[in-house]
Amino acid sequence: MNTQCFRRLTSTVAQRRSMTTLDWSKPIFKSDTEMIAKINTFRAWVATADTMAEQYSAPPAPIDFSAVKEKVRAKDLVENLEKFYATAQPPAETYVWDSADKAEKMQLVEEAKVDREKAVSDMAFYKERLALLKINRTTRDTTAADLRRIYPDIAKEIDEEIDNREWFKDVVEACRSAPDTLKYRNFLKERYPDQADVIDQQFDLIIPGK
Repeated sequence: MNTQCFRRLTSTVAQRRSMTTLDWSKPIFKSDTEMIAKINTFRAWVATADTMAEQYSAPPAPIDFSAVKEKVRAKDLVENLEKFYATAQPPAETYVWDSADKAEKMQLVEEAKVDREKAVSDMAFYKERLALLKINRTTRDTTAADLRRIYPDIAKEIDEEIDNREWFKDVVEACRSAPDTLKYRNFLKERYPDQADVIDQQFDLIIPGK
């Protein structure tokens, strides 16, 4: 890469960085050791780019060939170098992003977008759920009718158990029967279908056979 192209690149990096200031203290940048290592490497690269952008922000000073001629015997050699310097037009080196690597990185970006959408959706869902629970917090004045209204799914399940005479369906004998987690397992699989296999695997590890 020639000096002019490099100067333009480093200047562009510096300008873009000055327009946006990142808060590196955010938890997202400290999520795990791998993330911390990558962030530190990136910040070191940015610092280097800043230094080089400052160093090459102005055109280089012209070479004083006359002064050099006074210090050497082979003046013809200096003259040849001067002519070469004045007429040389080296081609700019162009770097092209490898298509396979670009496709891989773009795939990661798309996956990150999907993950972000899921995270935003989950946050909205649980915020709404939390607000509902706070409004309907159980107190000494809470009645069975209130609970049926707050938890219609549970009320429906209870009614079905009564109709089917399933009096001891949810009774768990200590040290003999494991709790039935099928409902919660299915809830998680319905909400996170792409993680269904992982959910089953984790539940099977914790409560085999359920």
